[in-house]
Amino acid sequence: MIVLGENGLQSGEARSRTNLQLPSLQQELLEAVYKVNPNIVLVLNNGRPLAITWADQHIPAIVEAWHLGTEAGNAIAQVLYGDYNPSAKLPMTFPRNVGQVPIYYNYKNTGRPTNKDNNVFWSHYSDVEKTPLYPFGHGLSYATFEYSNLKLNRNTFAIGDDIKVSVNLKNTGKLLGKEVIQLYIRDFYGSVTCPVKELKGFELVGLNPGETKTISFTLN
Repeated sequence: MIVLGENGLQSGEARSRTNLQLPSLQQELLEAVYKVNPNIVLVLNNGRPLAITWADQHIPAIVEAWHLGTEAGNAIAQVLYGDYNPSAKLPMTFPRNVGQVPIYYNYKNTGRPTNKDNNVFWSHYSDVEKTPLYPFGHGLSYATFEYSNLKLNRNTFAIGDDIKVSVNLKNTGKLLGKEVIQLYIRDFYGSVTCPVKELKGFELVGLNPGETKTISFTLN
C-alpha cells in the first residue's frame, strides 16, 4: 500500500491549483514503487479531484480516502482487509487531465451536442476521451449488482401527474453489500433549457448474496 495526495494546507478556499496531478515528486515515487511491485493499492488523501490517469491505467486498486480524521488508519484497514465492504460514491467528477476542467455531469446542452453515430462532441477537446476519468456517482464494492426491470407506472402523463419509477436490484456477488441506486433524468422537450442529466433521487440499499429488492422513486 502507498498513501499519496495533498496535505491539509494544499486544498480549501483560496488554494486552487493549476496542476491536478499528484503534487511534487509523488508521481515519480508511485511509478518507482510500481516497478518494484505492481501489486499495490493506492490510497489518496486529497481535497479535490486529481488527474490520476496513469494510476488508473496501472494500479490494481485505488481507495479515495479524502482528508479523514484520527480513525482514518483503522477505517482504511477495515476496507483493505475486507472487514468492511465499501459502498460510497464520488460527490464530484475526476478529470483525465486539467484541460477537461470544468467537467461535470449536469452541464447544459450546446449548439453542437453529442453525435452518437460518430462519437463527436464538437464543443469539447479533440485530444482526449470525451468522458471523465471517474464520473460523479462512481464507486466500487466487493459485491456486484445487477439492475433489471426498469419501468414507469404508466405510459402517458399529464402536467402535474406524479411519475413512479421502479427497478429491481440483485446482489450477484458472494458478499453482503450495499449499493447506492441513483435516478437521473433528462428533459428532451422542456420549455426552458435543462441540464443534459439531473440527479432526482438516490437510495442506499443493502442486499445479501443472491437477494433481489425492488426500489421505487416518485417524481413530481
